[in-house]
Amino acid sequence: MQAQYLGRLNPDMDVCDIDGQKIGTIARVYRDEFATTLQAPTEAVEGTTPARSGVVEVKTGLLGLGEHLFIPIGAIQDTTEKCVFVSTKKDELAAEWHHKPDYLDQLQ
Repeated sequence: MQAQYLGRLNPDMDVCDIDGQKIGTIARVYRDEFATTLQAPTEAVEGTTPARSGVVEVKTGLLGLGEHLFIPIGAIQDTTEKCVFVSTKKDELAAEWHHKPDYLDQLQ
């Protein structure tokens, strides 16, 4: 995802798969001012902070009462005024998106 989309991500926006099927809605956007949005977390080079991907927390299910997904910002393909589109199909979501990354508590 390009940096130009970062400002467009807001709570309560719909999140849809590549085919337009709704996955859920944004609960929270975690941004890291030092993150490389197109890369997964990497080990730190001595004296630097490791790059961490920003993450969109997505609530799923009826009224948002289902599980929460943690989708890396780099997996977002496009945004519109009211919807965010990820680059995969709903039934092919990455397994790691079902678990909260340990570093999220350190992001804004």
